[in-house]
Amino acid sequence: MTVFSHPIPFVQQVASLARLCWEMGWNEANGGNISWRLPTDEVESVLARRYPNVTPAAPVKLPQPQPTLDGDYFIVTGTGQYFRHAIEFPDQVFGIVRIVEGGSAYQTVWGFSNGGRPTSEFATHLAGHAVRKRVSEGRERIIMHCHAPEFIALSYILPLDSKELTMALWTKMPECIVIFPDGVRIVPPMLPGTTQIADASIKEMEKGRIISWSHHGIFASEANPDSVFGLIETIEKAAGIHRKVLSAGGERQTISKELLGQLTDYFEKLLVQKPDFLDD
Repeated sequence: MTVFSHPIPFVQQVASLARLCWEMGWNEANGGNISWRLPTDEVESVLARRYPNVTPAAPVKLPQPQPTLDGDYFIVTGTGQYFRHAIEFPDQVFGIVRIVEGGSAYQTVWGFSNGGRPTSEFATHLAGHAVRKRVSEGRERIIMHCHAPEFIALSYILPLDSKELTMALWTKMPECIVIFPDGVRIVPPMLPGTTQIADASIKEMEKGRIISWSHHGIFASEANPDSVFGLIETIEKAAGIHRKVLSAGGERQTISKELLGQLTDYFEKLLVQKPDFLDD
């Protein structure tokens, strides 16, 4: 990741992540978004020390209340903001918000210096955070949406079927089933930023961390910036290998289900959950 200095460590980390994603070609212009649920004590301590005179903005109502996130802080990309500007203008690209009023509103406590607001998909992010916070027992804290090109290309080639996509990716590198044993869950084409896509995504996030927004990109949850980048990087590489195999005429041999099962048994302690797409 590109390294730069910022008085808020969380801003420093997430801005480096955003810039790297732009350099990878995953987040062109203002495409994509990131939200990171921050440790309450740490963020309050650094804000009090570095920005003691900042007054939180007035609460803004959320379209979908999230009671289990009440009091939580998030650093989130702003709507219309370019990832390539993350390091040069972090106070503009990002804001830190707190969920208030029983989970029905948010208020900005830092950032969005040009009067901005959270990404238009913030409600979907929060719904995803609420589910994955519960399912992962608090381990997962960051959600990233990006337009990984090889992954998007597969949604135009393969059937929109979660098991078929997952198996295609798992069988391209032995590491894949270890890194994402929960597979990839497909949400059909829907209008971004709506309650409909949020509801469909949340249903699938009960089962796994990774959503394919068909023809649109990846929506993935993980513990921290490094882990979510590594997760998406692995999926995108496997997608690229699969597309190359298809363009060369298709598979002549592949990693067997038997070997995939052996991999999950051997690396059992590393898995976030047992695979369920190996069942016939």
